[in-house]
Amino acid sequence: EPGSREFSLPSPGFQWVTHLPLSGVLDTSTLHQMNLPRCGVSDAESHAAWAERVRALLSGRRAKTRRGKRYAQQGGKWYKRHLTYRIVNWPWYLPQHQVRLAVKAAFDLWSNVSSLAFWEVLDSPADIRLAFFHGDHNDGLSNAFDGPGGALAHAFFPRRGEAHFDSDERWSLHSGKGRNLFVVVAHEIGHTLGLEHSPVRSALMSPYYKKLGKDFVLSWDDILAVQNLYGKPSKGSAVRLPGKLFAHFQDWSPDFPGNDQLQGSLGSYYCQSFFDAITIDADHNLYIFKGHHYWVVSKGGNATEPQLLRTRWAELPAGIDAAAVSEADGKFYFFKVQSSEPRVLQGLWPWC
Repeated sequence: EPGSREFSLPSPGFQWVTHLPLSGVLDTSTLHQMNLPRCGVSDAESHAAWAERVRALLSGRRAKTRRGKRYAQQGGKWYKRHLTYRIVNWPWYLPQHQVRLAVKAAFDLWSNVSSLAFWEVLDSPADIRLAFFHGDHNDGLSNAFDGPGGALAHAFFPRRGEAHFDSDERWSLHSGKGRNLFVVVAHEIGHTLGLEHSPVRSALMSPYYKKLGKDFVLSWDDILAVQNLYGKPSKGSAVRLPGKLFAHFQDWSPDFPGNDQLQGSLGSYYCQSFFDAITIDADHNLYIFKGHHYWVVSKGGNATEPQLLRTRWAELPAGIDAAAVSEADGKFYFFKVQSSEPRVLQGLWPWC
């Protein structure tokens, strides 16, 4: 209820990013908008950042990096491409391994469309830290969480590297129950990379909570924003992923008890898992790799049953780390890490 929260006068940036008249008045429409589940990051710089991005798009150059008040003193982007992250804590009712899968998938959304790469660390210092808090958590009164609804999370721009989530929300790893953790984490990661809020309603970086649907998770505006800061993927074309890939986060194994009975529904069971690599061919078919298996998802969204790698690529080892399809000859190229430190892709296997 609007009366249950304390509001200051809205900034022009808030009203602009939410498509309200730029009155600066705390009217009924603005109060209603401010009370919806949303990200707690300020919209003060969003208009200027988006306008610069559009000017850059029209002129064919890269947008300038802005330094708003919420940026750390060093600047608004990371000056390295390999970043580590750490999950400091998580809701007690969510299984740890499923939370880790969801967070990894959220980071991979951004690495799929940019030159960035991310690795989780368990107990050492990390570039980006994710943590859950109640109410006032020594972040300043303007950043105190307000209980269920309202501000769900907030994050800090580079290079502070922190994203905070409201423990009073009911978090979920499913598409229709509670606040979807994957969606909110992916949004806040965008802020930790230097992205402002977007006025594009379909964008992940829109300030308001969006349910996970069948559409692509990242919009054209999200991709343009991160590529303006960090460039395009070095491994090839950007891969946009539909939301239905992330309906659940559960481990999948071909040896899982009862899989004989599940075989008829395993065509979409990759949705309930995390995958090793993903790529797309010239016909816009999506190839998803996990362990000894791969799936093909057509442009229309139909998925095959899990197929063994060896039936198509006889000598390809399981657990590949990256895959790409050459636009020139249609060949698949696979990469696998030979050692864990440093993480350098040592192997290359080209096949038709």
